[in-house]
Amino acid sequence: MSIEKENLRRLGIYAGLLGPAIGLLSVIVAIYFAPWFNWTEFALSDLGVGELPDRIARSAPSNGLHIFIFNAGMMIAGIGLALFVFLTRSLHVDSIISKIGYSLIFIGGLNLALVGLFPIPSPLHFPVAAIYFIATPIGLVLVGGSYLSDSRNFGILLILIGIVAFLSIVEIVAPYLLDLYSEGIAIPEMVEATLLSLGAWLISYRFWSQESKK
Repeated sequence: MSIEKENLRRLGIYAGLLGPAIGLLSVIVAIYFAPWFNWTEFALSDLGVGELPDRIARSAPSNGLHIFIFNAGMMIAGIGLALFVFLTRSLHVDSIISKIGYSLIFIGGLNLALVGLFPIPSPLHFPVAAIYFIATPIGLVLVGGSYLSDSRNFGILLILIGIVAFLSIVEIVAPYLLDLYSEGIAIPEMVEATLLSLGAWLISYRFWSQESKK
C-alpha cells in the first residue's frame, strides 16, 4: 500500500467533510448578502442569479455578491462530493449495491457542480438540479443497504437519512412537473441538502476512523 494512495484517500475524506460544509455555508452567506431573500417565496437557486422579470418582486436591491458566493459554493461542494467518492473507492464495501450507490452519489456531485455552472435562467439548470436531488439520496440509501450485513445500525441510519431526503423531492420537483408553482421551495431544498451533507459527513467520518486505525 503506497503512501501516495493513502494520501489520496485522505484527500477524498477531507473532500467529503469540507465539500458539503462549504456548500451549506455558501447558502447561508449568500442569504446574508441578499436582503430580499425570503424562505417561503424563493428557491435557493434564486441566490445564484440577478434580477429576473418573471420572479417575485424583491424587497431590496441585489448587490450581485450573493450570485458569486452561491454559484461558487455549489461548484466547490459538488466537486468535493465527486472527489470524495472517487478517491475513497478502495474503502467502499465491495458489492454491486455499494458500487451503484456510490456511482449515483458521484453523479449527484457532478450535477451539483453544474448547478453553479448553469444558474437560472439556463435551460440546463433544472435538469442538473433535479438529478442531484434525486440521484444522491437514492445513492445514499443503496450505500446504507451495503452496510446492513457488516454494520447494521450505521446502514439503517444512512437509509433513513436517504429516505427522508428523497421525500423532500416531492416538495421540490412536483411543483415544476405539475406546473403548480415555481417559488417557495427553499425550505425543502435546504432540508434535503442538509440531510445529504449529513450522510456524506457520516461516511467520511467512518472512513477517517478506518484510516486512523491503520
